[in-house]
Amino acid sequence: MKGKYQGNSGFKSYKIFPYSLFLMLSIFFSCSTDLQLNKNNLNLESSAYLIQHAQNPINWQRWNQNLYSKFNTDDKLLVVSIGYSSCHWCHVMEKETFEDKEVANYMNDNFISIKVDREENPEIDNIYMTATQMMTGSGGWPLNVVCLPDGRPVYGGTYHTKEQWLEVLGKIQKLYVNDKSQLYGFAEKVEKGIQEVNRFEYTKETEAFETVMLQNEMALWSSRWDTVNGGEQQNQKFITPVKFNYIQQYHYLNKDKKIGEYLDQTLENIALSGIVDHLEGGFYRYTVDPEWKIPHFEKMLYDNAQLLTLFSNAYKEFKKPLFKSTVYSIFDFLNNRMENSQGAFYSAIDADNDQGEGRYYVFNAEEIKTVGGEDLNLLQDYYQIDLDKPFEEEYYHLRKSTDLNTLSLKYKLTEKQLNEKRADWENQFAALKNEREFPLIDKKIITPWNALTVSGLLNAYGAFSDDSFLKQAKQTFTFIEDHLIRRKKLMHTFQANEAKMEANLEDYAFTIKAALDLYQNTGGQAYLDRAVQLTQTAIKNFETDENPFFTFTENPVLFSEIIAVDDNVIPSANAIMSENLWTLGQLIENKDYTTKAKKMLDGVVSYFSEGRGSDYSQWAQLLAKEAYAYKEVVIVGTAAQKTNRELQQHYLPNVLFQISEKESELPLLKDCYFDEETLIYVCENKVCLRPTKTVAEALKQINN
Repeated sequence: MKGKYQGNSGFKSYKIFPYSLFLMLSIFFSCSTDLQLNKNNLNLESSAYLIQHAQNPINWQRWNQNLYSKFNTDDKLLVVSIGYSSCHWCHVMEKETFEDKEVANYMNDNFISIKVDREENPEIDNIYMTATQMMTGSGGWPLNVVCLPDGRPVYGGTYHTKEQWLEVLGKIQKLYVNDKSQLYGFAEKVEKGIQEVNRFEYTKETEAFETVMLQNEMALWSSRWDTVNGGEQQNQKFITPVKFNYIQQYHYLNKDKKIGEYLDQTLENIALSGIVDHLEGGFYRYTVDPEWKIPHFEKMLYDNAQLLTLFSNAYKEFKKPLFKSTVYSIFDFLNNRMENSQGAFYSAIDADNDQGEGRYYVFNAEEIKTVGGEDLNLLQDYYQIDLDKPFEEEYYHLRKSTDLNTLSLKYKLTEKQLNEKRADWENQFAALKNEREFPLIDKKIITPWNALTVSGLLNAYGAFSDDSFLKQAKQTFTFIEDHLIRRKKLMHTFQANEAKMEANLEDYAFTIKAALDLYQNTGGQAYLDRAVQLTQTAIKNFETDENPFFTFTENPVLFSEIIAVDDNVIPSANAIMSENLWTLGQLIENKDYTTKAKKMLDGVVSYFSEGRGSDYSQWAQLLAKEAYAYKEVVIVGTAAQKTNRELQQHYLPNVLFQISEKESELPLLKDCYFDEETLIYVCENKVCLRPTKTVAEALKQINN
């Protein structure tokens, strides 16, 4: 069963295999009788989204199941309203509906009203989004759910005007007063439906995997690609980096020229398109059109983190300067706008400022003419602006010309002259923007998103051998270790100088991967030790007896234990955990890890014969490592890190790297060290070829 979020801020593909369910209990409030449910208590919070609603006349509370069940003495229905700080339509509904006194009075009299930051409590968002999709077939943010006093949903919807919202609440409240049994009967059906939808069926007699499954899936998937604009055939365009990562791996392993050309052209189109901020760097969330022209203007850390990896790997293979400049543009944006003073990165930048959505980033005709001056025609060609075709009647958004060489010839300019003019335009645009209010930055530090950033930075380090990427990756990981690990357990967020919220599977999966990426790039034993320790904790906290997969949260609550295996805006946490176990199994020769990873892979094989493979692209990458030739490259000696840097500049998706500058007892490194020599061992299934001293010879062995 599947659905899609329709049309609201934060629109994305969403499959009804949500991350999981775990309703947080008593995290910020004690269960004392002095808490007043008859006033808005969000001023006590550190979440930017919750604080945004602290001045609403509605008596908003944060989520706390135990609190409401204990003190809801009047058995009022619950309104659970979910969003996030950079959500445009959340802001619109707040202004039109939640700031209205009539709405507030009705909600305060008849309901207990709860606000949830979905980035702070993804488990709450997931259960109610699943319920809403079951009831309506779609969803989005803001997500507004009406529940029985025990938390079971009876209504779910997204954006509502004042009139729509009052009508919905009025009908449900009337039914609750006059025929309570009808609502309880419906809630029971929803509860059972959620349990059924999220029950993962697993049998030990798994379908045998064959390489042709990946080939058949790719043939079906590629028939849905937009071969003109790039990406998939959609009215709204999302990049979804995990899918492109797999497309690149597949094309490389199969030497599929047609897919390689599609990937190359798509990434070029994207890098020049309106989804990119060509003045300050970084990528917006998605575009509202299929041509990648006009974006939804929020910027998310998880998008930009993954795009570091995507464009770095693309540069490794295609060597296009555009891909390199795109990576550096993302890096500059992250450092300039999203980094805190200690090396970590904030979660998001709002789409809106005081003038409306995107108003910080776009320009009107007079501003374009002023900046262009005598070079107005050149500026219009450079930024693909047609003054006769504004969006929203008066605004223009900048993209980049697809062919600067032709542009230089047309206007008889050297590359240097064109760059000088561009720099002058950028200075003028910056001066105009300095007069505007900058959108809100949500300064919440989210563990898995920062771990994703570490991995992205390390891919950039591999592609460009630039120490600034490695330095930043180390700093960000150090922040996680120093501020988000308590007694060997991870925490999910860091807000107001405090770690908050118990970690979920995503926190562990991506942090373990970041540690392994650091280990494979530096040889630092401490990173490997941290990966092993966190893996042990994750297995203890999230492992199940019924199947080989991990639960999203440690302690399922209410009506379902949920196991998510598909990709979403970030890769599947279960797929990342499987890869972590597979990698660790080889690095430290732990057969239990290898066996568990294999069982997890076996459990998803059936999805690659059902036409659903593109939703499991992270699994597909690991399956491709199993299906095609896979090499272990061991580099040992005093110049191991330098040699590794040279090798990492090449796109080598089916290679596991392990390096050491000194003797080591680790299985792949043992007895490989010789004084005053740096040797490269290329192995397959632990059978190694004669060691070589040169990168060129090692590449021949890898590609043979």
